[in-house]
Amino acid sequence: MNKNVPIQSAVSFLLSSAPTLSKETVPLTGANGRVLAENILAAIDLPPFHRSAYDGFALHSSGTLSACGKAPAHFRITGTIAAGDFCQEPLEKGCAVRIMTGAPLPEGADCVINYERVTWTDQVLTLKDPLRPWENVDQKGDEIRSKTPLLEKGDLLAPIHSGLLASQGIDRVTVYRRPRAAVLSTGSELLEPGSPLSAGKIYNSSLHVLRALLEQESCCVEDCLHAADDEETISKAILALAGKNDLILTTGGASVGDKDYICSALKRAGAKILFSHVNMKPGSCCYGAKLKESLIISLSGNPGAALTAWYLIALPVVRKLSGRRCYTLPESMLPLSDSCRKTCPCPRILKGHTQAEGGTLRFVAHDGQRNGMQTSFLRMNALAILPPSDEPLPAGTMVRVLAVQ
Repeated sequence: MNKNVPIQSAVSFLLSSAPTLSKETVPLTGANGRVLAENILAAIDLPPFHRSAYDGFALHSSGTLSACGKAPAHFRITGTIAAGDFCQEPLEKGCAVRIMTGAPLPEGADCVINYERVTWTDQVLTLKDPLRPWENVDQKGDEIRSKTPLLEKGDLLAPIHSGLLASQGIDRVTVYRRPRAAVLSTGSELLEPGSPLSAGKIYNSSLHVLRALLEQESCCVEDCLHAADDEETISKAILALAGKNDLILTTGGASVGDKDYICSALKRAGAKILFSHVNMKPGSCCYGAKLKESLIISLSGNPGAALTAWYLIALPVVRKLSGRRCYTLPESMLPLSDSCRKTCPCPRILKGHTQAEGGTLRFVAHDGQRNGMQTSFLRMNALAILPPSDEPLPAGTMVRVLAVQ
């Protein structure tokens, strides 16, 4: 068993044991939030034709070159083209057509002038300024060229992707199956919200926040169980969840106290333990295991520690399991906004946010950094990984900062 492993090693152990999810084809209307399982090339040019960017008149720029205030150019108006229309007749020299925004230019026209810049009657257009070729025209293929890469395998589909796919006439896409995930919270002290709070008990918050985080990552979460501090009960619950879930998150019982049964329960269930404990604080009480093709990540019972390990250990695994191409949190080096007086013999994780101060982006740590506290995660957009130190770190110290997205 690998003990007290670095953060990245813990993630690597889990990733190397992660199952490969199958693919499925879904309608575009149900693709938002799914992960693309194929590369997609553009099917058509976008725009598919030269189109007007304004309501105005389409004409050929060569007929406007001599136009000026003293000698304006005149064009005969021969018709109107609305969006959705198509003019089969080429535009003759010395002629113009009224055109609406988005309408295709007729053959022979290469520019558009908007209404505000010209004068006209029912039959004659008068302009005083020369026009450049393709002025006020969205040319065919300006945005996307046919057969060029549009989306990549592993992209997390967002609303903008639905728009791009629809613009190509694509109504179905191949995506990875959503990971099936379960949450098992352990602890005889836990009560469900809504029940009366009795002496010595606390409400079970970790189960609910982890379920919400999994669902936010587009996992299918059907099983959420609670087990008292009993090795056999926990082992049976793990066995019941294994095999039908790709991922199982457990909370509680991951330390070395008399009532911490996760390690022994995993062994009793027949799980292969990949690592025990991670070299970081908070969140060090963390196990990785595998049973019946299910990955198991066992987190601390302390909510703050469990959430820390979620972002650093579980989240990259969930995203990779989902098929995402980019699954790690973006990292940069930023200075601390304030000094950090607390020392730590291993990497210490701070919750906070980034903020520009004097033209420099800095990391600002939140209050409430203790193992059992959740409030430091409110309005959090970054995690700082402080190096081991037996001395306080002064303000301005450069530290690794992960952007939470």
